[in-house]
Amino acid sequence: MKAHGAYRAKNLILAEYDRMAAAGLTLETPLTEGESGTYRSTLTPPPGQGPRHD
Repeated sequence: MKAHGAYRAKNLILAEYDRMAAAGLTLETPLTEGESGTYRSTLTPPPGQGPRHD
């Protein structure tokens, strides 16, 4: 906070929540697997697609 004036991780997470809300995602209407709506995750690799722990 002292070095940058803000918490970068917090700002990134809040921006992602804003994108999800703009796409209409809520707890009542979540994104389901295989659905190609207006929201695309910015995570690389996408959730469930990366390496696994042993």
